[in-house]
Amino acid sequence: MNFRKNILLYLGLLVLIFFSYKVFTRYYFHDFLHEVPTVIGLSEKEAKKLLSKNDLEIKVMGEQYSHLPEGQIVVQNPKENSVVKSGRRIQVWLSRGQNLLEIPSLIGTNLLTAQSLVQQQGLIIDKVTYIPKDLPYNEILATDPDLSKPIAKGSKISFLVSGSASSSDLNLKVPDVIGYPVEDAKFILESEQLLLGNIIKKPSEGTEGGIVLETSIPAGRSVNLSTKIDLIVSE
Repeated sequence: MNFRKNILLYLGLLVLIFFSYKVFTRYYFHDFLHEVPTVIGLSEKEAKKLLSKNDLEIKVMGEQYSHLPEGQIVVQNPKENSVVKSGRRIQVWLSRGQNLLEIPSLIGTNLLTAQSLVQQQGLIIDKVTYIPKDLPYNEILATDPDLSKPIAKGSKISFLVSGSASSSDLNLKVPDVIGYPVEDAKFILESEQLLLGNIIKKPSEGTEGGIVLETSIPAGRSVNLSTKIDLIVSE
């Protein structure tokens, strides 16, 4: 019984201390301590005006690329709702806007050359679609998005590619991707003009997750262009 009373007493003291601290800091340190407002998304001028109302100052530390328009604050330190002393300088970093890339037109370029180029530039390859055309095999017909305008680094890009007139009858060999991580296996399949089908997870002791254990069609077997290959992958 005494133990229970002691617990309740301790809890009561903690609650009392907490609220006493809140009241003490609010009424006795009101002129010395301030809560930092958020300045993310504001211009330097707007942030300076807002911070001055709280007796705080601003210091621009630098710039970095972001999704916010150029000139807006993208990072602040200390963060919003932090309690600081009067006159504290709030460090901010301004946005340089998106990191836009200017990539020359890839129309007429070989697919493998184009894939290498866009990956080096920091773009992500999304889809590769083939259509029969009386043009050199693997020639790029269009890209999505259109590269006539700058594109943000990290964006996804898809290709529309020509297959030869007889491409539907073209026999390809299934590459050996066993032991490769899924992303590497996908790249190898697409490089061979094959498609990634379903990814089936399977427990495998002693093998890290995401490693190809089997393929739905054995390596070395002849298949048609754009055949889907399912991967059995370790969990």
